Amino acid sequence: MRPIVQFVLVLTLILALPGATAAAPNASAARAEVASRHALEREAHMERNVELLLSLFADDFIMVDGGTLKRPTLEEQRTRFSAYFGAVRFHKWDDLVPPVIHVSADGTLATVVVQKEVVLVLADGAADAKPERAVFAWIETWAKRRGRWMLVAMASTRAEEPGS
Repeated sequence: MRPIVQFVLVLTLILALPGATAAAPNASAARAEVASRHALEREAHMERNVELLLSLFADDFIMVDGGTLKRPTLEEQRTRFSAYFGAVRFHKWDDLVPPVIHVSADGTLATVVVQKEVVLVLADGAADAKPERAVFAWIETWAKRRGRWMLVAMASTRAEEPGS
């Protein structure tokens, strides 16, 4: 496991310990709001809806993946997801375990720890093409801005294929 991911996961687990932080005002409502935003990510993927997905991202979104730090603009994200959604059809984009959601004591930040199974086929593949499967785990950081939860950061990993 990559050191940055280990750090983030350990930090998340510490924050999730009972008594580690005071409960956020109306924490259960905040967790439900963040869970709803997380569910929209799935809907956007299954429907290949770029604009729905982009509506979740903050303008200053940061991505940690493959040993790099990226700060894609909204237009760069639109281009990337338009190409991706145009090239694939999703069979699954499902949580393997319930997401772990932690809301900060002041109710302005949240983390979501995810393990996801993705099964897809290429859009231009043969009708009998074998679906491709991958398992990902990631952590998302959400910030409440102007009354709305926005995705501000994500660190992602992909499980190695068996036999790799």
